[in-house]
Amino acid sequence: MGDQFWWFYDVLAAAIILVSMFIAGRQGAVKAMTNFVAYLLAGVIALSLSGTLGAALAGSAMKDSNSKKISNSLSSVKFNVKVAEYIQTLDYGVSVEPGQIAKIYADKKDYNTEIYKYLNKRKGRNIGDDQETFNTKLTEGYAQIIKAIVAEDMNKYASEVAAKEVREHPIKFNELIPLLMDKETKGPAADFISENYVQPAYDTIIKLICFIVVFVLLLLLTLYFAKTLIGDSYQELHLPQQIGGSFIGIMKAAVLILALAVVVRLSVVLGSNEMLFFNHKAINKTYIFKYLYKYVSNNV
Repeated sequence: MGDQFWWFYDVLAAAIILVSMFIAGRQGAVKAMTNFVAYLLAGVIALSLSGTLGAALAGSAMKDSNSKKISNSLSSVKFNVKVAEYIQTLDYGVSVEPGQIAKIYADKKDYNTEIYKYLNKRKGRNIGDDQETFNTKLTEGYAQIIKAIVAEDMNKYASEVAAKEVREHPIKFNELIPLLMDKETKGPAADFISENYVQPAYDTIIKLICFIVVFVLLLLLTLYFAKTLIGDSYQELHLPQQIGGSFIGIMKAAVLILALAVVVRLSVVLGSNEMLFFNHKAINKTYIFKYLYKYVSNNV
């Protein structure tokens, strides 16, 4: 992963703007506006439909498939052992017994508080962190454990999103702990992880794909109707019409760059942000492209 090609995004965006201005200027204001409306309609409708189509396509079949993969990963994981091993890395200077961690989880109390009390008791004094700091560190441990479970049979992006969801919703993770500690079956825990921590990643991927497909199909369709409406007859254009067309070309270019940002976003996601060209580090250095990319990241 590197950022040496960051400039290419802005160069490409500038090229799209200049070419769009040139073509729209030659078309004149009327034809350029008709084409812009076609581009805008395709973009707006694709943006609106991608979420609905994405949710429909990312239905129960995908969730069931993800659950099976996670269940296989969980079969070799003893959650209390993983938690004990993580706490040992925090350099509190105490040995942690996995059996005691399991007992705390079995009591169905405030897990974090009970583990915090247990560590202080083992040390004979305060471990050096207050309760809130410890809670944050323990949540990070949970995030890393879930990330490793998901990464075993899924792509890196899905595992990173899963970890992010754990960090952002630490209280919800308490619902998962009894399921992870169930020795009889891993199905409910796998279903919980799939629905709450993995599905958001696949929702994003499918929404991006849906946007691209719908945008291209609608653009071709609306351009066809626009061409039918205004025809191909040649008309001599005056300077004001050419200037007006060029300005409209800038707006058309914005829609095209937005569509390009969706393609780049999908490439970054599928490449797990590790590709030489498609990565956040390069995109964040751009002057123009990063704003549309950020919009796509937040809305598609």
